Amino acid sequence: MPAARAGGGRVLELPSAPARSFVLVCGVPGAGKSTLLRNLFGLTGQEDRTAVRGGVRVVDSHQSRLRLTPYLSALPYAAWRWLVHVLHLVRITAALRGGPVAVHESGTRGWVRLLLSVLCRLRGYTVHVVMVDASPEEALHAQRARGRTVTRLSHRAHTRRWRRLCAARERGPGALVPGAASLAVLARREVHTVTGVRFTGTAAPPGGGAAAGAGAVHLTSGRFGPFAGS
Repeated sequence: MPAARAGGGRVLELPSAPARSFVLVCGVPGAGKSTLLRNLFGLTGQEDRTAVRGGVRVVDSHQSRLRLTPYLSALPYAAWRWLVHVLHLVRITAALRGGPVAVHESGTRGWVRLLLSVLCRLRGYTVHVVMVDASPEEALHAQRARGRTVTRLSHRAHTRRWRRLCAARERGPGALVPGAASLAVLARREVHTVTGVRFTGTAAPPGGGAAAGAGAVHLTSGRFGPFAGS
């Protein structure tokens, strides 16, 4: 079944209680993952550690980069990029101690998806995947606009692996992250229209966005299928 797009959605609604929900926001560099998290949780993009908004721990890899910058800025970023990735994974692990968690991660590395699946299973978390789908041209343009670009080789590798993920998602959330309960797909242009998140059973979205209603964007449960406004 083809992926249905979220048209005019305002609230990202998860079919889960918030206590042990892990929201994986994935996409190639420049897809709009950080933008979506900022819209959902009111981040500034200048946080250098895990942000907590409405009880949700938000872990963005850019936070790790900012935290390490004062110590390593004299070196070329390429020399310590790996440290950012290591710190990011450590911070994700530390965040899994109860309460909902939202994470920025490209999702294009299979071993990372498997690691996150194992960690969530061990900590009793339910995984929800949000794919931010951007074309290679859109992602590259966004990288240049923000002043942070990946190498041409890395961009091609991310794009190639992302295409495989897009094909795999037709088999359901578990094809992306083993054990994942739900999946939603947003086009890059739709990132700016989603301004709140609500866990089923809560009175208001933790990110302070609009209340759920006609503009809700639902994540599908079980086998992948289209999501629609309520």
